Amino acid sequence: MFTTINGIDLYYEDAGQGTALVFIHGLGENASSWRHQVTHFSKDHRVIAMDLRGHGQSGTNDEFITMELFARDVLALLDYLKIDRAVFVGHSMGGLISQEIAAHYPERMLAMVLSDSAGYYPPPLGTTGLETRLKNIDTLTMAEMAEIIANGACRPGAPEEVKTEVRNLFAANRKDPYRQATISTLKADYREYHSKMVLPTLLMVGEFDQTTPLAYAEFLQSVLASSKLAIIPEAAHMTKLENPQEYNHLVAEFLQGVK
Repeated sequence: MFTTINGIDLYYEDAGQGTALVFIHGLGENASSWRHQVTHFSKDHRVIAMDLRGHGQSGTNDEFITMELFARDVLALLDYLKIDRAVFVGHSMGGLISQEIAAHYPERMLAMVLSDSAGYYPPPLGTTGLETRLKNIDTLTMAEMAEIIANGACRPGAPEEVKTEVRNLFAANRKDPYRQATISTLKADYREYHSKMVLPTLLMVGEFDQTTPLAYAEFLQSVLASSKLAIIPEAAHMTKLENPQEYNHLVAEFLQGVK
């Protein structure tokens, strides 16, 4: 489905009934990357997944893409759908967007799940690492970028069908919005807000994740007062695709304690 949000055409999926779960994908992904979760959780929840601006089927405009802009889009979609509060499930960049909402619009959140995410990107990833990524974006095709990402974001020995799905996700990106979102992702920093984020939070990270490694999740656990940490086996960065059964189990278990 499509609706006009903040001057762009935004694609979204809306399935099921009950407490709302809002799934926010990572950089270079789209709503389809949540297919295992949409199928599972729409049985007893209202599930919302969208293509963030500049991703998938959603449009963009002249505004430079930021975490703040992504968050405003997400909340405007919820306003359109008449959803006051929800559980936010953010993967990677989606976890940063969730933190943006927790920092500035906590009244909209019942709880949040941050999978394979960070609270900020320490050097060198946020400095020279960003420069390297931008050089790759500027000089490689998106298909070449997708090959690098699939090899780095999936666990060693990941099934070829999973790697193919990841390749296809990233190869379909438009360079300009992807470049903008890359800059805003690696420059994001929510450390000044973490002490005020007191809502129930589940942190998950793949045991082989080198993109947002365990140390990032452990940092978040140390600064988020009501957080718990779980490690997902047989997965690297793309946990929701690599091991969806365990991902869904951990989220479902967490939701049992959310009022």
